[in-house]
Amino acid sequence: MAAEQLRVLEPHRREPAGLRSRFRRISRRVRRTSVLAGFLLFACLLFPREPSFEVMTLREGFPAKRDLIAPFQFYLLKAKEGLHQEQVAATRAVAPVFSSDESVETRVKTSLDSLRTAAAAPGASTRLAGRLRAMGISREAARVLSGPDGARIATLALRIADQVYGTGLLAERDAARAETDSPVARVERDGVRVATPWALLYDLPSIRDMAWNEGQRAFPSRPEAAQALQELASAVIQPDLRFEASTTEALRAEARDAVNQYDGVVRKDEKIIGSHEIATRDHILKLESLRAWSTRVQGILDWRSEIPGLLGRLALIAFLLAGFLGYLKLHHPSVYRDTSMLLLLAILTAAVMGVGWVVVNQIRGYEMLIPVTVLSLSVAVLFGQEMAFVATLVASLLVAVVYGLGLPFLTGSALAGIAAIATASGVRRRRDFYLPMLVVALAYAIAIGAMGLVDGARWDVLLRRSAWGIVAGFGSVLVVTLLLPLLESLFSVTTDITLLELADLNRPILRKLMLEAPGTYHHSLVVGSLSEAGAEAVGGNPLLARVSAYYHDIGKIDKAEYYVENQSSARSRHEKLSPTMSCLIVEAHVREGAEIARREKLPTVILNAILQHHGTTLMSFFYHKAKQADPDAEERDFRYPGPKPRSKETAVLMLADAVEAAARSLTEPTPSRIRGVVTRILDARVEDGQLDESPITFEDLAKIRESFIPILTALFHARVHYPGAPASEERRRPVEERGRSGDERRVYGEKSRLKIDHS
Repeated sequence: MAAEQLRVLEPHRREPAGLRSRFRRISRRVRRTSVLAGFLLFACLLFPREPSFEVMTLREGFPAKRDLIAPFQFYLLKAKEGLHQEQVAATRAVAPVFSSDESVETRVKTSLDSLRTAAAAPGASTRLAGRLRAMGISREAARVLSGPDGARIATLALRIADQVYGTGLLAERDAARAETDSPVARVERDGVRVATPWALLYDLPSIRDMAWNEGQRAFPSRPEAAQALQELASAVIQPDLRFEASTTEALRAEARDAVNQYDGVVRKDEKIIGSHEIATRDHILKLESLRAWSTRVQGILDWRSEIPGLLGRLALIAFLLAGFLGYLKLHHPSVYRDTSMLLLLAILTAAVMGVGWVVVNQIRGYEMLIPVTVLSLSVAVLFGQEMAFVATLVASLLVAVVYGLGLPFLTGSALAGIAAIATASGVRRRRDFYLPMLVVALAYAIAIGAMGLVDGARWDVLLRRSAWGIVAGFGSVLVVTLLLPLLESLFSVTTDITLLELADLNRPILRKLMLEAPGTYHHSLVVGSLSEAGAEAVGGNPLLARVSAYYHDIGKIDKAEYYVENQSSARSRHEKLSPTMSCLIVEAHVREGAEIARREKLPTVILNAILQHHGTTLMSFFYHKAKQADPDAEERDFRYPGPKPRSKETAVLMLADAVEAAARSLTEPTPSRIRGVVTRILDARVEDGQLDESPITFEDLAKIRESFIPILTALFHARVHYPGAPASEERRRPVEERGRSGDERRVYGEKSRLKIDHS
């Protein structure tokens, strides 16, 4: 008989659904729809924008899966290396552009004419020498220039300037020529560009040589005069040609773009490659040419022609996503309701598809380099192996559909994914990733080798692909190792790795609990054993249940003396307190435990367990005591604030917490009495509606009860009375202490048989 979902027999008080709760439901739907729409858009953008024939992918050294026929005439692209060389040659053939600055010529000639006038004036030699020294001319040259031959030397310098500026003066001609193979330079004057041979252009070193030669001819017997002319020309004459970098680069870009990219033609209906024919570099070049030409042709087509294809892609992807979401809703409702978890799954899948786009469309690499195993291992560690199998299947189908990959990819990715998922069950510590790393790499190598043998690939290609597969296996596991802490932090997901770290009893908060509240510490350990067994019985996470039990009562640390398990004297601190005050103190351990959990940065699941382990149960002893003093006392004032348990683990924790305290209070804990206590407590929690919001069924309750009883029986078994030993005194309890909840019994130390009411 199928397990019936738990339903209480009596209606319970529920708060009306206000605007805030309705808004939360609406906003959750909007967020979920936004995640789905965003993923659909991303997946559609990855689809190739070519016709259906373009989904075929060729790999050098592997046979083609079918015939590929040219759907129209197109031109062959040149090889990338050859095209690049031609573009470089065209760029270097462009003549650089220089613009002439006429103001430089005017300034230079004015300066030389002024010097000539000063040299011809009588009595100005001293002032002229100082002016020349300020220009950087040597003392000997300044003496010659300020002498009788100064005017003549200045005139020779003016003649040199006229000759130089007639064609143009560069700072350094050889450096400019090194940037181009053009025999000329383009000199722009008054908006007109003139092609000028490099030999007709001057630079500063040539000015020095020209001045020296002119000085030698004019003053054959006076080398000091030739030296003075050389220094004057070098100091005064400046370059008038300025390199136009932006204009030259634009011309080079035009030349680069003008290079013909095509070399040959493929006629319509011409066979590009035949079925089972081994692909060569020429075949791949033809396929790349077909891609490029079809993209150019499609750019001219009307955008409305793409609508049917786009709708088809959307429908196909939406069908796969709808199936996956339906699976989550049926088998993992908590993940389905949590938008952040859906976003996490979407990001992982999108990342795999994005890397697939780079591998298939950019680097033209081997399809098995697409890291599906990153998603497989991540989902297995974060959500469990069952979901990982389905997520791997969906992701592999999405990648295959988007990029046109066939059965070999699906087979290989499935084999590697299964290997990753199978080894994920043993990952409980960071160092446990070494085994998955080896297994996944081996699975990749086996899958690639098997597919290569089926396809008839060459041995050298097969070995190269297998090596890349091994690298992909190691790399994918390494990526998961680095990603897991980040994903746990960003999306509040708790893995078994983190739970095992939290289960260390030497953690500071647990040691503090042991030292300051030893009774509570021992109680938590026992509840941990019960919770682990109960969670395992109902298909929950046993490790999460046990760790939650370790921390569920950490809020008792600050007021440990108010709980009887931590008291050394027989008198209780609550005897002098009013029922309301006692209720507040007992209730506060939930709130203070949550604050400690936030301060210690414990995972959200542990925080939820602390908040939910009492639900909204009634502290019946304090309530009845308050009713005796004040008949108008309200029941809601003596209930825990909640919320009620919302997962299997927190529901099991609530029941384990209650039955441990009840079994401890039995005077004669025989197996039959323990069974009766456990049964009554579970029934009481059901009647009080504490399990309404959890996925616990009646069948689960029976399994939980049967898992609790052996542990409690072994823990509280009767002791053998040895002859001569003093008889144990019968522990008594006041009549009014009957029917208290778990924490109340620990407060007052009830040790006799429990009478269950609706607490």
